[in-house]
Amino acid sequence: MKKTTLPVGMHDKLFKRARVTYTIERDISDFLMSQGFHRIETPTLEHFEVFNDSVTSNHYHFFDKSGELLTLRPDITSQVGRVIASTQVETPIKFSYSGKVFKYNEEMRGLTNEHTQAGIEIVGYPAKEAVCEAIVSAKKALDIAGIPSYQFELSHAAILQTIFETLALPQDAGEALAQAIRDKNITQLNTFTKRYPSELDAFLKALPFLFGESYQVLDKARYLVENERILAALTDLEMLLEQVSDVLTESYIDLAQMSTMPYYTGVMFKVFGNKVPDAFASGGRYDKLFERFGATKLTAVGWAVDIDAIYQAVHDHLEGGA
Repeated sequence: MKKTTLPVGMHDKLFKRARVTYTIERDISDFLMSQGFHRIETPTLEHFEVFNDSVTSNHYHFFDKSGELLTLRPDITSQVGRVIASTQVETPIKFSYSGKVFKYNEEMRGLTNEHTQAGIEIVGYPAKEAVCEAIVSAKKALDIAGIPSYQFELSHAAILQTIFETLALPQDAGEALAQAIRDKNITQLNTFTKRYPSELDAFLKALPFLFGESYQVLDKARYLVENERILAALTDLEMLLEQVSDVLTESYIDLAQMSTMPYYTGVMFKVFGNKVPDAFASGGRYDKLFERFGATKLTAVGWAVDIDAIYQAVHDHLEGGA
């Protein structure tokens, strides 16, 4: 008997769900192309080194007939880095894309392992203007998708990067600190600062509380730290808020936000809503990705929206219900 069950984390999309998710993907893609973003399509399978220097357990890996290790793409941004490094594409340039991405989640968590993304990459343009354009275009894409309410949550990759570089921790201690930051675990962070005291103690202990209305968080954070790199990152965030104030009338900051991708180097953002636990969108500035492929360092900013998460947010408002 042939199997009729699906692999863990995979789902069929039928009828209304298939139609609506297709429409969302198409409308966002059409908007991005109308704004001058060049459409790009990359293969679903790549050599595993495109995405990571070592094999990771949450990626789908396969051997081809010649024994080469391949990976189902977990993101498309890394592929854009490979395209820039391996073709004659001239920068500056703006890309848009959509397609399937795959990440393996633990079976008992009941999460989807296949997602449809749409997104952009702005490569080689001045950073301040590129970040601003990314925020504005992401908001417009979410509005086009018809999400009834959502909020932007900003952070800066340099803040936590500076903390980990300054502390120079053993691997196990670094992993424990990262987990405590993710969990916003006040007790563990207090215990950590006692074991590994530094000039960053007050800031580390306050990280779980450095979340909320943007300007209030920035004011609190500045009183807690003297590190120049962290202060510069806070200034970057404040300047961005001023640039997009006419678009984002309300925004939040979470300075404990961990980077979703290892290549982020600057401002990061996620977009959340009330009914969906995962982010509708995530993005940020990444300037070091292209160096992984032997290319020149380039300023780059991008974002991706999760079409499946957007569907969860809008399906109650569709005619005929879910």
